[in-house]
Amino acid sequence: MTTKLHLALTAEGHIVEGMLTGGNISDITVANEIMSDVFGCYVVEDMGYDSDAHRDFLRSQNNVPVIPGRKNRKVKIIYDKAIYRLRGSIERYFGKLKENKRLCLRFEKEDRSFLSFIAIAAIKIFFKLKIS
Repeated sequence: MTTKLHLALTAEGHIVEGMLTGGNISDITVANEIMSDVFGCYVVEDMGYDSDAHRDFLRSQNNVPVIPGRKNRKVKIIYDKAIYRLRGSIERYFGKLKENKRLCLRFEKEDRSFLSFIAIAAIKIFFKLKIS
């Protein structure tokens, strides 16, 4: 069975929240749970997190959703494209995580062990950023 890693990151690349779900689980089903501890921020997410209910949840926590709308939306979503460019740093962070062979190939079969190695990789990334 495949799994998906969901992370909430700060602009500096620090992990706020993370969780694993099954590969067949939609991103939007865990969106509110992941963002429950985030207040007063710009929240940059991809189209997989696009829903009116999720946008309302983010606004209720004093956040500004920066999420492009899906192509099949009847009402076009307006979002800040300059801020959305920050999403590239999120993709680079996931790329840095995948540089670790153990994570990329998912050697660890138990979720607890896998999340532990993700934490170790995140610490490694953090210290590489601080040294550079």
